[in-house]
Parts: sequence; C-alpha cells; structure tokens
Amino acid sequence: MLAGCALATATAGCAAAQPPDAVIEISNVQFTPMDAVVPVGGTVEWRFDDGGVLHHVESPGAFDSGITGDGTYTHTFDRAGTYTYTCSIHPYMTGTVTVR
Repeated sequence: MLAGCALATATAGCAAAQPPDAVIEISNVQFTPMDAVVPVGGTVEWRFDDGGVLHHVESPGAFDSGITGDGTYTHTFDRAGTYTYTCSIHPYMTGTVTVR
C-alpha cells in the first residue's frame, strides 16, 4: 500500500486517481474537521489552505507531510487503529484518524 503522497499535484503511483475517503482542511491555524474515520485502505487528504502559513502534519512513526505552506498531502492507511496527529509547528493543532 502507499505510504503517502505530497504536494499539490498527484504524481505517478499516488492514489490521487480516486477521491480521498476524508479531506481535512488546514486554514485559520486549525484542522477542519479535526477527526476523520476511514476504512482500512482508506486515504486522508490534508489541504494546506492557510495563506502560506507553514504547517507540518505528522503522526510519529506513521506519517509525515514535511513542512509546507500550500498544496496537499495524502496518506493511505493500511492498518486499523487510531492515529493521533499534530502540527509540529503549532502543537495545539491536533486531530485523530480512526481506521476501521
């Protein structure tokens, strides 16, 4: 399964041909919605739309968007569980992805 794809345009091998199972907007220095539920094999897309403010979506050991101020980051979840994620630049920004 795919570990993750980054940036605004899809690259070969990324799951962008199919719409994501959940979309999380990053704007006004917050995640909207903060929490998402997807099936095993489901994809979450984070959309960086905060006027160029830098963010870094990460769940240590699970996924890492890198630091960016625009574009998108997607991650496909191949295992059930609850994944807590944060923005390392703004640690008060938190959320969860529940994979069932």
